[in-house]
Amino acid sequence: MIDTVILMLPRDKAMMLDLTGRGVDRWNLQARTKTYEKFVKNPSTRDEESGMYFPRLTGFRRAQGKLAWQQGIKIEFSAPKLLYRNNLDELKDSDFENVLETLDDRLKQMGVAFPIDVLRNAPVSAVHYSKNVELTDGYTSQYVIGELAKVDANKRFDLTRARYMNDGQSLYLYTIAHSFVLYDKIADLAKGKKRAIDKDQTRYQMSLFKELKKEKEILRLEVRLSQKRKMNSLFKQLGFAENPTFRDVFSKAKSKKVVNNYWDTMVAGHSIPLFSHAYTPKDLLKRILVARKGAKGKTAVYLTGLLFLARDENGLRELRSILGKHNDDRTWYRLAADLRGIAADLHKMQPREWYGQVKKALATYQLGRIACK
Repeated sequence: MIDTVILMLPRDKAMMLDLTGRGVDRWNLQARTKTYEKFVKNPSTRDEESGMYFPRLTGFRRAQGKLAWQQGIKIEFSAPKLLYRNNLDELKDSDFENVLETLDDRLKQMGVAFPIDVLRNAPVSAVHYSKNVELTDGYTSQYVIGELAKVDANKRFDLTRARYMNDGQSLYLYTIAHSFVLYDKIADLAKGKKRAIDKDQTRYQMSLFKELKKEKEILRLEVRLSQKRKMNSLFKQLGFAENPTFRDVFSKAKSKKVVNNYWDTMVAGHSIPLFSHAYTPKDLLKRILVARKGAKGKTAVYLTGLLFLARDENGLRELRSILGKHNDDRTWYRLAADLRGIAADLHKMQPREWYGQVKKALATYQLGRIACK
């Protein structure tokens, strides 16, 4: 469902509250130039010790001409953490008003008040959609991520910025505008802020590690639309209205379509040969000869070798790198076409069980209740 949201609101819609009796709570200046000023207001020590979750606020003033200034407030928060103090438990569409009221309450406790309809219809500048997949039958998130790391992700997703991190517990494909992150959610609970994928861990969420580490394997898939232009482009592609409000993005249907789009584009569309059951070279050769009737022995041997190279450690990405030193891109595209072709011929091969578990979770998109069971 939805996780992190960044709302951008004009300063003149906000009322600054006096919580101390000593005047309106001050914001901390973080940066200043002749044409720009940036202020931050983070949860206080008292806020954090309360056990509740609070948003992070950023105020800015930007010069517009010699006399005019544009002023705004950015509100960043995790929607499930507002309600549950963790993001292992997923939200449903009917939770929106509860989230909205909780956000309103936490902002007021931080000394900032907006009319409730202003928050409800606030413009969204960034949104993160996610799905927690509970793995069964002995599969671990680390094992699954190791298999997924073999995929030749779409070249538009800058591969110089693909990272396989934390001892194989996370796969991070990203550009400045958007990212697709797959990681071991339970293991991430135990990591410090510098190494964790989730940089905004609550005390309660971290406390769940000991309880869940022996019981659960949670693979988290997270799509981070970090820039509004990218969000609008993707929404338009998927048939959603551009320039969404907070109410608009709080949607299971949007989350499902976005996460499935990234899975299909980055993983499923390039992966059928990688996730078939493990066969010996001779077993696979036999299956290829049956699946591709009339194939010459030389062709079948070539396809067998190609499939095994694709399945080797580091998979297609490393294979492409090796071949790229000696061949042009046309050679790679021919090999990739052959892989897709033999994948189609072997479509009757059942995927590995873990792959089926992920596909089922993305297809049904059932609400996950993990921490509060």
